[in-house]
Amino acid sequence: MEELDPRRARTFGARAEDYERWRPSYPPDAVAWLVPPGAARVADVGAGTGKLTGPLLALGLEVVAVEPDPAMLAVLSREHPAAVPQLAGAEALPIPDASVDAVLAGQAWHWFSHERALAEVRRVLRPGGSA
Repeated sequence: MEELDPRRARTFGARAEDYERWRPSYPPDAVAWLVPPGAARVADVGAGTGKLTGPLLALGLEVVAVEPDPAMLAVLSREHPAAVPQLAGAEALPIPDASVDAVLAGQAWHWFSHERALAEVRRVLRPGGSA
């Protein structure tokens, strides 16, 4: 099993405000394509400042935004107060078993320990859910 330096997940926190200001969001049509039909509750893992969280909320979804960096999560919470913020990594999702319709990760997958993250994704997805 690969081991990642946990500091990697908090690389951008010192620049969270710049990240929010300058990094583009995702096209709404692309985000809508990612979400399975009938989805109501989704997880945005490695959510950063909420670049994916925002378009998911705009679709009317309940979004659990999971982010390991407190500074990034603080910006996300300010920018997207309707999201359910969770300070955690992908390897230990603070989400109940079988409780989300989709697990999404914008551009964060390379920060995760893949085997552990996949086990968590399988655990939190509802039957028929999508990742």
